Amino acid sequence: MKIFLKNKFISIILLFLLLFLSLFFIPKTQYFISRLILSHELSILPNLIVKKLNKKNELNLYKKNNKKIAAKVFNQYVYDHAKPVKLNLDDGASWKLLHGSIWCDGVSDILNRMLEVINVRAYLVWLHNDKMQTPHALSMVDFLDQKLVNGRNSSLDKMTLYIFDPQNNYNPINLKNEFVNIRYITENEQEFKHMIKLDSDGKKLNLLKNNLAQLWDQNTFGDQNSIIRNFSKKVVKFFPDIIFEKLIKFSIFINPKLENNYKQFLLARFEHITFNYKTAQKKYKILIDKKIFIEDSKFWFDKLMLKI
Repeated sequence: MKIFLKNKFISIILLFLLLFLSLFFIPKTQYFISRLILSHELSILPNLIVKKLNKKNELNLYKKNNKKIAAKVFNQYVYDHAKPVKLNLDDGASWKLLHGSIWCDGVSDILNRMLEVINVRAYLVWLHNDKMQTPHALSMVDFLDQKLVNGRNSSLDKMTLYIFDPQNNYNPINLKNEFVNIRYITENEQEFKHMIKLDSDGKKLNLLKNNLAQLWDQNTFGDQNSIIRNFSKKVVKFFPDIIFEKLIKFSIFINPKLENNYKQFLLARFEHITFNYKTAQKKYKILIDKKIFIEDSKFWFDKLMLKI
């Protein structure tokens, strides 16, 4: 009787194992798992990158009194690891960063998701000229985390916010190396004459001065997040990096909707954005020789030549 029950128990386990494996090899299941690993809900990649950036810096970027410095570090990182081109990707921040060719709103989204990791409030903001056209988007950061009264375009005074533009690497820092808000920038325009992307209608910094900017997407953290997202943040922070590096590579590999050539490019990009520059350069060189994603691969290969 015991032997029969034991064999029956083993048979049930094997049955469930076979069922799981059969489901796993179904393309829809593979796609779901891939998307889940790189989803905004888990935010594994942004958390991993912030953790790696923290290791590379002398200051603790997670500390509350270092948040402004952290925002500057993140802004520089996104600027260095993404480029604005016509081939945009309309997807989550993790996929955008892997793709690497992103418009202004996309890089601002990446920056804001990284700021979520250290609990800094940020908005994706559409800037409008006097004709209500939208020539540019950037991030506005609220280090005070002021409350919105009536939704996105509430009575919140935008002049109290801080601009970070990861497409052009604009930082809200004056000539005294102080972090300054939009009010200071608009009242001291000569200190920020390099911010030509913010000019419009023949006026210096008019995209800030006309106060027509629209707060579009607010990042979320803390109590606003699900238990899963908060748990994921802690797991990535305290567990070995290699676990999440393998997991992300796995998510790229199993995705049935990605062409094999694109997967090879994304794997090279992953090495690049996680600071494995020599490995990334070797992978880009292979792609160039095979004429795979040659324009992007050559762009990043040449850029890494300046770093290595």
